[in-house]
Amino acid sequence: MSTAIVIFTHEFEQIRQRKISPSSNFEQLTAKIRKLTRRVKQEWSNISVEDREGLKEFAYDWLEPSAKGVFGLKSKIWSKIYLLFLVVTNQTEAFMSCIKALDTLVDTILDAVERQDPSYQAVLSDTLEQLYSGTIQGKELKTEETRDWLRSISDRAIREV
Repeated sequence: MSTAIVIFTHEFEQIRQRKISPSSNFEQLTAKIRKLTRRVKQEWSNISVEDREGLKEFAYDWLEPSAKGVFGLKSKIWSKIYLLFLVVTNQTEAFMSCIKALDTLVDTILDAVERQDPSYQAVLSDTLEQLYSGTIQGKELKTEETRDWLRSISDRAIREV
């Protein structure tokens, strides 16, 4: 079974290019992005190879914008002006929600890509096996310390990859 995902790139480009958009458009776009994030998280293996590649390309482009030099400076200036416009028109909260949703989408895409990487899976399996077999000894963790402990194990595994 294959899942088709429609990405309206012109909507993402409106945000990237700081084009004027009413708050309701930001809210609608945020809802679409969150829905896409859920679908990527739940159905990554059912997404066609072409769509997965498109999502990966989008994620890397979002992380590394291509504008540099004079165009980068022009983009930064335009961004500051647009942010001022958002403040004046009381759209800041809707815009920031949309940006956070995009960041979550990108994180979800990159997590899915990482999970498919065989070397990552091998290191993760080895790490979990060590934990299960008890070869890693340590102190008893409190509930609030568990997250940091798991993150340190994950970071160590990623460094090995």
